[in-house]
Parts: sequence; structure tokens; C-alpha cells
Amino acid sequence: MNLIRWTCIAGMVVLTAACSEATEPSSAKVGVIRLSVSSSSDEVVRGSPVTFRITLVNEGAEAATLHFGDSCQIVPTIRNAWGEVVLPSGGHWGCLTVITHLTLLPGEPVIQEYVWTGSTAFQSEMPLRPLPPGTYFFTAEVPQGQGTLKATTQVVLR
Repeated sequence: MNLIRWTCIAGMVVLTAACSEATEPSSAKVGVIRLSVSSSSDEVVRGSPVTFRITLVNEGAEAATLHFGDSCQIVPTIRNAWGEVVLPSGGHWGCLTVITHLTLLPGEPVIQEYVWTGSTAFQSEMPLRPLPPGTYFFTAEVPQGQGTLKATTQVVLR
């Protein structure tokens, strides 16, 4: 009986620890459009991946169309503790100067995921230069015509 009890307790501790690593989503809302960001962990060990998830959803009853002044619709960035943009390199994504639109159906989210290992690029991009340990902030912005949506989550790089 003691073995069963200790096995159950150990299982609950492992489950609690696993669930506590994922961060709570941060969100912003303009009208019926909600932007949320979350990360798979609040701590990154250099070289081990953390996944950032961006979710953009229409919480209304009808389709909503967002209008953008360029080709960048959902813009991810990573800043250090001093507020400096470390990703993308140079501080800005290369966006084409064309008007674009994004139509969101009710309740059907647009989801983007980015894998980061503590460098100056997301996992699938080059060059991967390691960043120093510290606190970093992953932010997603949606600069659409009715107002900019912005949500941020924090991670610690070890």
C-alpha cells in the first residue's frame, strides 16, 4: 500500500512540475479581435528549444477583415531586459510595401509558432549567434487599421 501511495504522490509532483513550466498567455483585444501569446516554458536553457505561440482570433459572430499597410501582418520580436530588439537582427523585419488583408472567421484562430533556442534568430533561420543569459520578452504585434494589438510574454535564458 505504501508503494502505491508514493507512486501516486510522485506522479502528481511530476505532473504539477510539467504543467507549471508553460506560461500563462498574455493577450490584447481590439473590438472582437483578440491576440494572445504564450510560451512552452518560462525558462530556456541555451540550445534547448522553447516554442512561442501566437493566436489571433475573431471572438465575434461575423467574419472580420483586418487591413494592413504592408506585408507584415503578425510581427514577432524578442527584446532583452533593456528593451533592445535582439530578434529580428537589425530590429525590423523586411516587409513589402503593399496593402494586405486578413479575414478572420468567427472562432477560427490563426496560429503561428516560433521555436527559439536563445540566439539571434528563430530555429529555422541563420545565423544563430547565442545571446547572453538574462530576461527576454517575446512580443507579437498586429498593426492593423483599427488599432495595433500587442501581447508579450517573458522568458529567462540560462
